[in-house]
Amino acid sequence: MSCNACHTTNSEVMAWPFAAYKPDCAGCHASRFKPGEHKKIASPTVYYTVGELKDCSGSCHTYADATLTRITKSRSGEHRPTSGDF
Repeated sequence: MSCNACHTTNSEVMAWPFAAYKPDCAGCHASRFKPGEHKKIASPTVYYTVGELKDCSGSCHTYADATLTRITKSRSGEHRPTSGDF
């Protein structure tokens, strides 16, 4: 996915505010990431990092434990370009 997938009329050239995540969505939007809304493991509670979800279009799941073998909650595509959330 490129920036133009979301920003179709923007012809402005700009620096990546969070260049470590370039060319993914987090390259510009990392400061908007809220770890508390992205639980990775239910017990003990562990949250996803911005680096793990940097492209914003994949899915993130809540797992039962640190083995990451049993998904207790599936979430998919909340931040896709077509969702209107970004």
